[in-house]
Amino acid sequence: MMTTLPPAPEQVLQQTMTRLEQALLAPVVGGELQQWIGNVQLAAATFATDWTRYLCTVLHQEYAQIAGTDPELLGVVQQMMRVDRQLLEDFARFQEDLHKLCCRAQRVEKHESKVAEQRQALEETGLRLIVSIKRQQAAADTWLAEALYRDRGVGD
Repeated sequence: MMTTLPPAPEQVLQQTMTRLEQALLAPVVGGELQQWIGNVQLAAATFATDWTRYLCTVLHQEYAQIAGTDPELLGVVQQMMRVDRQLLEDFARFQEDLHKLCCRAQRVEKHESKVAEQRQALEETGLRLIVSIKRQQAAADTWLAEALYRDRGVGD
């Protein structure tokens, strides 16, 4: 019997990030704002779990490896950790705004146009966050490669 390995944390994160992005980009059909919000909430909750797991099990271990391999990059690692904290705060604020939109959409019911601007702002914030998280992943990959493979040369 062949057993399959669970997907790597990076794969899981990419899948849930794509789901969140797709939920945010989905057009809102008239009368279905609540469904759109529910889809975004579900995708955001799943993403939050997977992203936190990725930060703890992959990214922060890479940071330790970068700093341990090349102490000159300690400042870069510290900056990336500050960015991680800011992204986590921004994502928490995004989820709070999503909850507020949900509550407001329930109050306006069939008059969805009253929350269209708020929904659009939330969509844009979510998409900016996704891009920032992807940028942070790319930076971590770059600095890890730099720490491991950089030619430090020899002193004269």
